[in-house]
Amino acid sequence: MAEGGPPPELDVHLLECPICLERLRQPKSLTCLHCFCQECLGTYITMELSGKMASATSFPCPVCRRMAQPANQTEPKDKWAEQFPTNAVIQDLIKLKEHSSEPLYCKPCQTRGDLTNPAKFWCKTMDVKFCEKCKATYHDVLHTECDVLDITGYDARRTKKEMSVPECDQHDEKLIWYCEDHKRLGCNICMIKYHRRCDEVTTAMEYLQKIKAGSQLEEMEMALKKGAQAMTSLVKGFDEQIQTMVQNQEIALQSIKDLRQSVEEQLNKLQKDVTDKLITLFKEEKGNLEASSRQCERLMNSMVNTMKSSVTAAEENDTIEAIVLYQRGQAEVESCKALVKEISKSFTSISINHRIVPRLVTLGDEAMGKIVIDRQRRCFPVDLEYLCVPLSERHVKEIGKFNVKTPSDKERCWISGVVFLPHEQIILSDYNNKKLKLFTDKGQYLDELTIRGNPSDLCLVNNNTVAIAVSNPGGVRVVRVEDSELSLSSEIIMPHDACCLGISRRDGRFIVGTRGGEVYSVTQDGATELLHKYNINCYCLTQYPLKGDTLVSVSNNATGDVAVSRLSADKRHTDVMKVDVVRGARGIDVDREGNIYVCGMESHNVVQMSGDGTHVRELLTSSEGMDSPRAIAVRGDTFLVTSCGSTNHNNFLRVFQLH
Repeated sequence: MAEGGPPPELDVHLLECPICLERLRQPKSLTCLHCFCQECLGTYITMELSGKMASATSFPCPVCRRMAQPANQTEPKDKWAEQFPTNAVIQDLIKLKEHSSEPLYCKPCQTRGDLTNPAKFWCKTMDVKFCEKCKATYHDVLHTECDVLDITGYDARRTKKEMSVPECDQHDEKLIWYCEDHKRLGCNICMIKYHRRCDEVTTAMEYLQKIKAGSQLEEMEMALKKGAQAMTSLVKGFDEQIQTMVQNQEIALQSIKDLRQSVEEQLNKLQKDVTDKLITLFKEEKGNLEASSRQCERLMNSMVNTMKSSVTAAEENDTIEAIVLYQRGQAEVESCKALVKEISKSFTSISINHRIVPRLVTLGDEAMGKIVIDRQRRCFPVDLEYLCVPLSERHVKEIGKFNVKTPSDKERCWISGVVFLPHEQIILSDYNNKKLKLFTDKGQYLDELTIRGNPSDLCLVNNNTVAIAVSNPGGVRVVRVEDSELSLSSEIIMPHDACCLGISRRDGRFIVGTRGGEVYSVTQDGATELLHKYNINCYCLTQYPLKGDTLVSVSNNATGDVAVSRLSADKRHTDVMKVDVVRGARGIDVDREGNIYVCGMESHNVVQMSGDGTHVRELLTSSEGMDSPRAIAVRGDTFLVTSCGSTNHNNFLRVFQLH
């Protein structure tokens, strides 16, 4: 620090380690300008790279995830932290911060009994304060090379404007230049030695005025604010998930205890096994959520602090700090976008439940029930959508195709409905062969069930139950899937033998579309209520999770007629898509971000559009082999498509992936 200047008043977070949240000890700076205790950084590197390839040469910053590399990558990883530069400025600031709260008394005078003689100088080398007389008599006689700071008239209310410009850590000259080509601050020697061939070299003050005039600082501050809001939303979501899981655990444990009472002496060991599994799964999933939450919280806190400090630095014309914070803010905004993109790939709701085996006959391995993890598609928060990858930037790749025709089929397949089950299984409805078919998501055949009538669209009731819209006779069939076997659970007969085509589920009721264009709400006992009547058949339905509305595919072919409609619980309907790109709409589904996927049976394509229908693009066309696509199911970045065109395509299910 230059002589004559007071210790600066800094935001507390600049002197704190983001890992341990304590005052920085041996502060080490990464290339992204985030600073950590040497010990904390060393522990983090060891844990982060534990179990990874021994040849790893870098690690992500604990705050912004930008990759950092040590100078000597061949050294043991527990020594990497020592290689990063020590932040001498932070060390001095910490010392001054500590001294700012101490009485400024002369140390030699105190040893002679004068306890309150004011000090006027502080020797940073000796870390001792002197009055003017003692400095001349004792200090200056033997210590001529010390760095002495004049602390006369120190006032804690003085601002950073009174500070001298910081010096270059290589040449001990003032940092007054900024190279825009390399985005580096430098002194006179730095500019002459390393940047004389650069095109854009200005004074630090000129560069600050440039980014202030061009609104770059303001835009960066706004981006930091939005990013911090996004992290806040994610942290809140993770906290809610943890609370839900805690409730699930309590309910499951109570269920285990209640069942145990009926077979007290015989089931002690089984209870212990199932309880241990529950707690292990709970800890594992909770740990994963907490790790993601901590990552978001670290970045959130850093972005909020950077935003506040940046505003203050700009207002006070603190050139160096404003530029450093501007660069750090840019890095944090990019890291925020990358983190949101990574989390969005696996954004699901997790529920850990205790499932009791019904009609217990023998005391087998599942006599105390079993612990299952249910993962449901979860829509990404609306305030994070601006950080996600736009629809136009996602590409489609076919990753699989398998035959769904079984030896007992008498007709060529006509797959009218398909859904993903939670346990890596797929269930299909075959209209022509009057069957439901169960496969693994890799195409391995598991089971089939003959259905009374012709099955069409499918929907999930829960993790091991599906409902099927059926015609001839019309109604709903409810089927359970247990241990890779299908069994009929119940049948609902529709009045007047209505021909049921599409089906979804909302608030404990089935929403059913019919051949005449009617859409009904149907209870478990068969009571119906007309919600709306369209002008033509409604072949497929699905729920739009962001608002709880029902999406209806309407098989119109005339340009301008409705192709996809949104039907709310209060019977209001809104046209989402008109017939244009899509004709003869059939299969429909929604991904975790609220994007809608529609099969155009007559237009031989599959389209993807935003939830409000304003952005539409074709994912697959006839040039990719789309021949009358009939049904679609979406899970994460993967989706399935079935066709009802030529015989070459009818018997196959195709698997695609967005990336």
